[in-house]
Amino acid sequence: MILWDFDGTLADTRRDVWGSLEYAAEKCGGTLPEEFKSDDSNLGKTVKDVFRQIQPAPNEEEYEVYEDLVRIHYRTICEYQNTYFYPGIRKFLLESKEAGVIHYIVTMKAEEALERLLDKKGWSELFSGWISPDSLPGRERTKSEMIAHVIQESGLENSDCVYIGDTWSDAAAAAENGIDCVGVTYGDGDTKQLCAFKPRYCADDVSEIAEILKEGV
Repeated sequence: MILWDFDGTLADTRRDVWGSLEYAAEKCGGTLPEEFKSDDSNLGKTVKDVFRQIQPAPNEEEYEVYEDLVRIHYRTICEYQNTYFYPGIRKFLLESKEAGVIHYIVTMKAEEALERLLDKKGWSELFSGWISPDSLPGRERTKSEMIAHVIQESGLENSDCVYIGDTWSDAAAAAENGIDCVGVTYGDGDTKQLCAFKPRYCADDVSEIAEILKEGV
């Protein structure tokens, strides 16, 4: 079973995510600096960290309003017209699924946003399922906890699973569950941090992911 991170691994969501962050900034009477927006690794920052980059700086009391505006825009207004699979992903998903491979999304993206996006793009049928931090009752789950839950529910052995992601935290979550990780260098994550964590494999594109998996991770 292949467990996939979503943003920066399966799909390039950068322009639409930046769009929601900028929309909320404008509603709060400011803008995000071009220099800040030009570095996509900043998408890995918390919403609060992004909020603090707005110029002119809004009052701290406006943070909750900003956070709500980002959420509302991305989940209900954005049409995801600038979100695309990375080159080769769709072909790989289709061919490997035909060969019996299970594909499952494990993402920090909220379930409401993920499901709306998958529906809008017509991607739902490519996956056996997905899980977000808010998918299960009670508190939000960490990525490591989500991976553990999916593996347990699948009935598969850990050795039958691999996680593919673009950040050091993806590699860490895989390691905590005793499964191999393929770190991809084409996504949003900081490649230096990812490589410093030393995931078992690294791939520069989808063809390299396919080759690694063919060799039997």
